[in-house]
Amino acid sequence: MVETLPGIMYYVEQYAEHIGGQYTDYDHTKSVIVVPLSTSRFQTVLASVQTSPVSGREQALFTSKVCEFRADLDLKALLERNASFDYSKFIIEDGYVKVEASCLSETVSEEQVREMIQEVAQLADHYEMKHTGRDIH
Repeated sequence: MVETLPGIMYYVEQYAEHIGGQYTDYDHTKSVIVVPLSTSRFQTVLASVQTSPVSGREQALFTSKVCEFRADLDLKALLERNASFDYSKFIIEDGYVKVEASCLSETVSEEQVREMIQEVAQLADHYEMKHTGRDIH
C-alpha cells in the first residue's frame, strides 16, 4: 500500500485551525482562509491549486488582494520590493494589485505552506493600509 502525503488544502485547513482563522473550502482546488493579524485586523488569503503553465506540475498559489489597480501606483517600487520577500511577489490580476506566493505542491512542506500564508496575509495587509488607508480585504 502506498502512503500519500496530505494535500495542500489539508495543510491550509490545519493552519487556519492552529491560528484561530476561518477556513472555507470551495472545492478540491480552492479554499479561503481568513488570517487573524494584530489588533483585530484580518486578511483573506485564497489558496488554490492549478497546473503550472511552466512545468506542467501541480502548483499551489496563495493570493490576497491589496487594492484596485490605479495609474498613480508606483509599480517600479512594488516590483523592486519583490526582491526582499521570502516567498511572495506583487501581481496585477483582474484589476487588482495582489500579493501572491506559489510553490510546487509535491515538494512543499507544511511549514512552508504556513510561512507562505502568513507572509501573503501580512504583506497584503501592510500594503493595503499603505495604499488605501483602510482594512478592506
